[in-house]
Amino acid sequence: MRPDSTDVLACVHCAGSLALSAKERAADGHVMRGRLDCAGCGRSFPIERGVPRLTASTPHGNVGRTVEGFGYQWERATALFDTRFSSAETFLDFIHPVGQDWFAGRTVLDGGCGSGRFTLLASSFGARLVVGLDLSSAVDIAFERTRQLDNVLIVQGDMLRLPLQRVFDYAFSIGVLHHTADPRAAFLQMASKVVPGGGVSAWVYGVENNEWVMRFVNPLRRITSRLPRPLLLALAHAAAVPLTLIVKGLYAPAARHQSLAWLRRRLFYYDYLQFLSQFGYREHAFIVFDHAVPEIADYIPRHVFADWFREAGLENTVITDRTGNSWRGFGRVAA
Repeated sequence: MRPDSTDVLACVHCAGSLALSAKERAADGHVMRGRLDCAGCGRSFPIERGVPRLTASTPHGNVGRTVEGFGYQWERATALFDTRFSSAETFLDFIHPVGQDWFAGRTVLDGGCGSGRFTLLASSFGARLVVGLDLSSAVDIAFERTRQLDNVLIVQGDMLRLPLQRVFDYAFSIGVLHHTADPRAAFLQMASKVVPGGGVSAWVYGVENNEWVMRFVNPLRRITSRLPRPLLLALAHAAAVPLTLIVKGLYAPAARHQSLAWLRRRLFYYDYLQFLSQFGYREHAFIVFDHAVPEIADYIPRHVFADWFREAGLENTVITDRTGNSWRGFGRVAA
C-alpha cells in the first residue's frame, strides 16, 4: 500500500482512524510490510505483501470455505484479464445505467474485487482513487496487478464489516453479495460508506427464472463445494467442452441471424446462454468452476433487492433484469 492512502481506512472494531508504521518499503514506494494502529481502541492490523489486512477474525465454516474457494479460483484465472470477460463492455453491462464518465475524479469502492479485473477498469476510467476490497487471498493478485497505479488501494476486508471511512462517491459490487453470509447487511454496509450525492451499484443472482437452479444445482453445490480444488477445476474444464460446443453451435447463430428468431423462443435458458456464447472455452471453464465452488449462493427476488435500496435510503433507483436470471441496480445517496 502507498503511505498516503490511510485516510480512507478505518478500524474494523471501532471505526477509528489508523496510523501507519512501516517496516519494509519497496523501491516503488509501497509499504510491503508494516502495521496500522487504531487511535481509538489501540488495536493493530498487519500489512503483508503490500496489502492491509483489516479483518476482525478469520472466516470459518461455510463462509471460510466459500472465501477459500474463490481465492483458489482467482489465483488460477489471471489469464482471463486479457479476454472479453474482463472488458470494459462487460463491466459496464453489469453496472448499467452507470457509464464510464461517472468515474472521473471520484473515489470508488469495488466491493469484492477478486483479483482486481474491474478495479483496473475503474482506475482507467479516471477515478481519483479506487479501493478494491476482498476477503479472499485473491487480494495478493489484485495488488500485483495494480501496484503500478497511483490511484488504486487493495485491502483485505469483510463486506459485512467494512474497514473504511465514509468517503466514497461511488461503490459497486458485482457477483459478490449473494456469496456472503448476509447479502442484505453487506449491501447496507457498502451503501453506508458512500457520501451524500454519491451512487451505489450492485449485481446479484435473481430468484426469477432460476427456480430450476435452486432446485437442482444448489443441492449439487453441497458436494462440489467440498471437492478437492484441483479435481473440481478439472471437472469444470471437462464440463466446459460441451458447454462451449452448445453455446457456440446453437445460441450464437440464433442470436446472430434474424431468420433463426423462432429458435430463440425454443432454446433453454436462452438469454443467459446466449450471453455466454460471446466467451471462449477458458472463460466457460472458469464460469463453471465459479458456479460449483461456493458453498454459499443466495438467489434474491426482485422485490427484496429493491427493498435493500429503499432501506439504504437511496433515491432515483433503477433496477433492471440482466440476461433473464439476475438483477442489477443503481441508486443515489440522498444529498
